[in-house]
Amino acid sequence: MIAQVRDLRWCFALPGDGWIYDSPMLPRRALIGSLLLALVAGCTSSGGAGAQPDGPDLLAKASAGMKAVTSTHFTIKVDGELPGVTVKDAEGDLNAEGESQGRAKVEQFGQLIEVEYVLVGQDLYFKGPTGGFTKLPAALAGQVYDPTAILDPDRGVARVLADARDAKTVSNDDGLAVVEATVPRDVVAGLVPGIDADVASVFSVKDEKLQKALFTLPSGAKVTIELSDFNKPVTVSPPA
Repeated sequence: MIAQVRDLRWCFALPGDGWIYDSPMLPRRALIGSLLLALVAGCTSSGGAGAQPDGPDLLAKASAGMKAVTSTHFTIKVDGELPGVTVKDAEGDLNAEGESQGRAKVEQFGQLIEVEYVLVGQDLYFKGPTGGFTKLPAALAGQVYDPTAILDPDRGVARVLADARDAKTVSNDDGLAVVEATVPRDVVAGLVPGIDADVASVFSVKDEKLQKALFTLPSGAKVTIELSDFNKPVTVSPPA
């Protein structure tokens, strides 16, 4: 790089290009120092990533934020075999009172069957591919998957976030932070049945709420939970 000003008689270049400094206005040492400061400032502004937010702090705040959530839309996907769990994916709406409605794909006899469900009060309404809804005790929901666990402060995402270990922030883009951590098996089992080991986990958090959780089991099976539409009114009524 060369800069020349005829009246001031000076020129300079970056080290290694063969040019030397000559100026009646500034001492050689002062100019070299100025050039180094300019180069350092330029590198810092264009390429500096800065420190990532503290992982444990992000998860602690997200845990507190999730305890205050009154409702959410959720999706769940199971990739691989999860012992004792027949649901492969599910989607629905849920409120903090434990009421939920949605649909799920359940594996039965080697086939995927799509079902609808309504969970309200002490009753579970279940509808298969044919026929109408069948009324069952709500306690039976846990035999497939109990979505009410998601917002339960004692066994849901709030506890999972609070008890995660070795949290480390790996990215933070436009307020969406991605945090890697390990969740103890006795903690994650309250949210996702069938997990019998500590799991490597990746959490995406924004605005002090959990947007997405990915749990990877030692077997390679994965469970993904995504949450959205926080605190929008969710009213669940028994099917007619």
